[in-house]
Amino acid sequence: MKKREYRWMLAAVCAAMAISVTACGGKTEETTKAETTVTETVEETRSVETTAEETTAQEEEQEMTGEIVAAGMSTITIRDEAGNEDSFVKEDTKIEMEGEQIEGAKVTVTYVERDGIKYAIVIADAE
Repeated sequence: MKKREYRWMLAAVCAAMAISVTACGGKTEETTKAETTVTETVEETRSVETTAEETTAQEEEQEMTGEIVAAGMSTITIRDEAGNEDSFVKEDTKIEMEGEQIEGAKVTVTYVERDGIKYAIVIADAE
């Protein structure tokens, strides 16, 4: 055989290998994507069911009355009469105070708890 014939045969074999590898790889990827999508959908469904149950249990409005120990831009910490301290995230919180949020001011914080974090809904002067 001549050198030219070997080159054509080599090129044909390489092309056939490239096509077969590409074709097989595509099927595996599609199957993996489909399996992943089904798994993610099942996990999301379970997560939504769990979250709905937790939300109902955790998002009951609660109140705490005490004096301000620390107040920042995004959090407030108060101490009740028993000496217990709690911190609350101030995110879209309604402020119903005549004065400022300063240490020693008596306040009532209405809040909800989500994922172990207490979110203040209303901060008002204590009566």
